[in-house]
Amino acid sequence: MNAKQFTKQYPVGTKVSYQDDFSGTHQTIIRSEAWELGHGDVVVKIEGRSGGYDIERITPISDKE
Repeated sequence: MNAKQFTKQYPVGTKVSYQDDFSGTHQTIIRSEAWELGHGDVVVKIEGRSGGYDIERITPISDKE
């Protein structure tokens, strides 16, 4: 999925979970539009983390959960 597709499907404010290498899974929200890094990975800013976070490690949370 490219940055534009991700941002359209999961806009700022979308609830997500992400996997942290050290302390497990966390819930948060998206706080920026996605963008592509020079080598092609797509990242997005999420609350509670600095910098861009790889969208491959983010799972949207349904409002029904």
